[in-house]
Amino acid sequence: MENISEILSKIFLFNNISMRDIQHLCTLDGWEIVNYSRDDILLSADIDKKIGIILDGKATIISGDDGVIIKKLEVGDIYGVAILFDEPKYLTKVIARGKCKVLTLNRAFVHKCIDYSGKIALNYIEYLAKKISFLNNKISSYTAKTTENKLYAYLLQLPREDNKIVLKTDFSAIAKMIGIGRASLYRAFDKLESDGLIIKNNKEIILCEV
Repeated sequence: MENISEILSKIFLFNNISMRDIQHLCTLDGWEIVNYSRDDILLSADIDKKIGIILDGKATIISGDDGVIIKKLEVGDIYGVAILFDEPKYLTKVIARGKCKVLTLNRAFVHKCIDYSGKIALNYIEYLAKKISFLNNKISSYTAKTTENKLYAYLLQLPREDNKIVLKTDFSAIAKMIGIGRASLYRAFDKLESDGLIIKNNKEIILCEV
């Protein structure tokens, strides 16, 4: 059986929360470990919204209307945070790509955690603030005048370490997300590289200027 307190201690909600407090929160109802099979739906408009943490296996976030892959989820990745306390009419789907084990946290459990510690509430707010920044950057990519500006704006909002980005989304999906054709995407990558803004090695991108 997984050590739930150890798992929770590694996700953003419980940053700077003591292990003793986390262990106490694990005694509350509202979390469970769920096993899914390939093509099972983990999250959609028809399913009670929960935060999910991938413990084993892989999943995919797809758009609700055309099934375009938005993001691929692997062990340690989290979904469902931004819409947990919302009632959106449109919702993407999260689908298992094979056997998949997920730790889920329902709304009531997260609410109790927030009531228990102001630090947890602050962690949640900081996460949502980053989400807003992500969306603002995405809007910027759509309104940019050139394809390379759109691509560069998109790259800037991706998670990176020491200015290195590892793309987890295929190029066709990236092209669709920023509103350009696949051929234009490749030309934009070439232009950014020739301008000295990036170094590209397959799906590994280094931002030379940030």
